Amino acid sequence: MNLEEKRKALAKWILETDEHSLNEVEAVYNIHSKNQEISSDIVAYTVSGEALTKEKYIQKVKEAEKRMEEGHFISSEDLKKKMISW
Repeated sequence: MNLEEKRKALAKWILETDEHSLNEVEAVYNIHSKNQEISSDIVAYTVSGEALTKEKYIQKVKEAEKRMEEGHFISSEDLKKKMISW
């Protein structure tokens, strides 16, 4: 059964089903819709203005933690010295 046939079969079933089954399908639909909204919501922006979803934000944090673990950072003392030379 291809996608179009599945859609038609489900649409026909929804039109003919009882209220209890329809309520269960609606509950699943609401959960799915809410999860999609949450995953696509913007939760932060980069300093350059790029919008970040929750997933992208978590990815950026993990990347930053990895860079820190590898020693790619500057101490506050070194930053102060660098700022004086500007």
